[in-house]
Amino acid sequence: MNSPVTSAVSEFSGEKAFELLVQQVEFGPRVPNSEASRKAQDFIAQKLKEAGSQVFRQTFTVTYRGEKYQMANIIGVFKGKRDLKVLLCAHYDCRPVADQDPNPANRNKPIPGANDGASGVSVLLEIARVLKSFRPPRTVVFAFFDGEDLGDMSDGGMFFGSKYFARNLTINGTNLKAEMGVLLDMVGDKDFTSNDERHSRYYAPSVVLGLTNAAKKLGYQRYFFQPPMLNIYDDHVPLNKIAGIPTADIIDFDYPYWHTLQDTPDKCSPQTLAIVGKTVIQWLMSLNE
Repeated sequence: MNSPVTSAVSEFSGEKAFELLVQQVEFGPRVPNSEASRKAQDFIAQKLKEAGSQVFRQTFTVTYRGEKYQMANIIGVFKGKRDLKVLLCAHYDCRPVADQDPNPANRNKPIPGANDGASGVSVLLEIARVLKSFRPPRTVVFAFFDGEDLGDMSDGGMFFGSKYFARNLTINGTNLKAEMGVLLDMVGDKDFTSNDERHSRYYAPSVVLGLTNAAKKLGYQRYFFQPPMLNIYDDHVPLNKIAGIPTADIIDFDYPYWHTLQDTPDKCSPQTLAIVGKTVIQWLMSLNE
């Protein structure tokens, strides 16, 4: 008989996650303030409700380069066997400019965001579906951030959703402060290997170790936290520095279609989504072992 951990890992479907990825891309680029963004918010909230999560919409306003944006983080709280919380997060927004596109004529167009946005969301929503049947040992806070990729880091134009979340860890009387977290970003590439990452190692070494051990148990160790060590600024930085939630970033930054119009579902793979999702579930379900 399989253990609950093994059964939960087996239940994760890369094909189902890939379908969720495609559905997000079909909304169009999920740029803040857009109709596609609102559709993505409703889609995420609905999937969380279907999985049995309590759902919150954390709304806030951002002014960037003279323009106002109405943004929203979508939060799901899934009750575990204990009240100790684990944060699983990703950004759902798309970059409004394809500034790395090889064709200069495309560089003011929004990216489709299949890998850079939709992949992390799809893995988390599929994890939520699995948890409906396999109650986790700890309560899980799912956080889907808006405004990660709006502008430039040089003038503070990124990570709006995670920064707001990090400063507002109570919503409707519910405490969202987790003891540890995992961020998923660009986790769908067919040629996937996540980078070893300095902020994750410094702020969340036990999370990195736990994920690495989980990957080893599944035979996936070659895909996670591989050299060279990079210094990546992502949503985990405000979570670590502002909220004090030790959070590790699973990210494959070596993605040739990053910030281009070629970031489309055909560059992503159900097999990669399964590798990432199963590893996170193995880690999550084993936390009390």
